[in-house]
Amino acid sequence: MTRSTSEPATPPTPERPPAVSAVVVVYNTLEDRLHRCLTALRASVAVTVEIIVVDNGSTAPVAAPLADRVLQRAANGGFAAGVNDGIRTAAAASWIAIVNDDAVVGPDLLARCVAAMDAAGERCVAAAPKVLFDGDGAPHLDSCGLVVRPSGEAFSAGAGQPDIGQFDEDRTVLGPCMSAAVFRRDAFATVGMLDERYFMYYEDVDWAVRAHLSGHVTAFVPDAVATHEHAASTRSFGERRRYRLVQRNLLLCATANLSWRSVVSIWMGRFVAHGKALIKGPDHWSGVVSLLTAAARTPSALCARRARRAAAILPDADVFAFADGLTPFVDATAYRPDGSDAARRAAEARQAQARRHR
Repeated sequence: MTRSTSEPATPPTPERPPAVSAVVVVYNTLEDRLHRCLTALRASVAVTVEIIVVDNGSTAPVAAPLADRVLQRAANGGFAAGVNDGIRTAAAASWIAIVNDDAVVGPDLLARCVAAMDAAGERCVAAAPKVLFDGDGAPHLDSCGLVVRPSGEAFSAGAGQPDIGQFDEDRTVLGPCMSAAVFRRDAFATVGMLDERYFMYYEDVDWAVRAHLSGHVTAFVPDAVATHEHAASTRSFGERRRYRLVQRNLLLCATANLSWRSVVSIWMGRFVAHGKALIKGPDHWSGVVSLLTAAARTPSALCARRARRAAAILPDADVFAFADGLTPFVDATAYRPDGSDAARRAAEARQAQARRHR
């Protein structure tokens, strides 16, 4: 693939709005889905947008007339590899947006995220918009930033809860879900590029943990809103493969980024959980496969660990704190909010907590 060399970014002025390069990675996507995504990006206000579509080895050519350029990869190297190629070929923009092809951004999302990072200062390297589930009816949250439990399990804050403004008082989050997110361009030099060993799932978690432990900040921007057709691009993988990737990557992320105490605890927890599944089922072998494949990639995670732990200035507890009191309420089969009373109660409890801390 031919890569262009970017010139230094030109600072925005009142006459020159901020320049954002939006990277959209696709693999055998539906034409209508991609068109909705790109149409929304092209309609962005108060910024200039360069749209880069990265075709991650699709079996048929991708039609993207609204894109400024389409990068053709010979093979599917995974989400992180596609994003990294898009970032490297971006033009002279100070800001990078990463948007899934199944997400639709609001017209002011990019501008609001850029403004929030500008206001927060140089330590703020990323912005997480409020992401809602796509669909009719009352709005439900897909993501208000990422969280990670001490078990290593990661999910999106508020996932599946009805949106009643319960997260709108938050100002920072662990990191953005990369269904829709905006970054300072130089963040990928200071924090690093996305880790390509994951192929799919946990790339954004890994980057968020790295950034946070090294003292960087992600702003939550609740008035910047996107909708997301959750997992529309990855459902063809099947639940078994998705589970194996998530369980493998959970272990790799912990090994590469967290303290040894957390690493040992998380590996032991997975051994116990997958050992029980091996005996009781219903999927006896997926956990074992995830452990074996994680072990095979552990040497490369240990190599990455050296530099990451040297840069870490915060304890693991600061990462895990974002998950306090949170539970996802998403039907893993339908990829939709589960509509439970528990989700409503969690939303109301979070809203009451936010009011008490005003």
